[in-house]
Amino acid sequence: MAQRQLRTVLSEFLRSLQECKRLAADAHLWSLPGAHGARPYISRKRRDYMTEMAFLRAFQAWEILVEESFILYLWGQKPPRGRAPNRYAFPPDQKTAMAWLIPEGRDYAQWTDAQHVRERAERFFKAGRPFAPVLRGNQSVLDEVRLIRNAIAHKSVSAREKFEKIVRDRLGTLPPNLTVGGFLGTTAPGSTPPVSFLEFYVAKIDLAAQQIVPS
Repeated sequence: MAQRQLRTVLSEFLRSLQECKRLAADAHLWSLPGAHGARPYISRKRRDYMTEMAFLRAFQAWEILVEESFILYLWGQKPPRGRAPNRYAFPPDQKTAMAWLIPEGRDYAQWTDAQHVRERAERFFKAGRPFAPVLRGNQSVLDEVRLIRNAIAHKSVSAREKFEKIVRDRLGTLPPNLTVGGFLGTTAPGSTPPVSFLEFYVAKIDLAAQQIVPS
């Protein structure tokens, strides 16, 4: 039962990532001119919008994977492969496990910030495993993923500035009028084989997820 539940969490996550990549790939394909210069099915603006939606869905899938696996591990369940983590707390049921993770004065626990999740894991599991080592090793790229998500979800000056810093760091320049979706559709420099930034980031959270829930 325990293995089936965590295996289901991972399977649903992987399926969501595949759907996100297909959506972004479709958006790119539909934005290309047709045969003999025929008009594309969608504009570049809509392509970028669809790419951003795909990225948001991938980020949401990551949040769900982290939250649900954290709760199941705290409840004492094992991953499909390997041992259950050593716990410092022993909730009697899943509902209690969920309640214990909610900070005082809040209605829910947040799972967007890798550092906060890592610190939470270190309070509940020995050495924070399996979360802390994975999140620490991927802290930089997970921070980028979160900031790019914020730039899509929040149209604030601060979110835009943080996104533009990522672009400069990754591309060495800031192309004029660059949308978040346009950046995500850009080929990541040095990637072999060539992949878009969306594919690059999705691959990173995919690997992190499978380290958290080994199968």
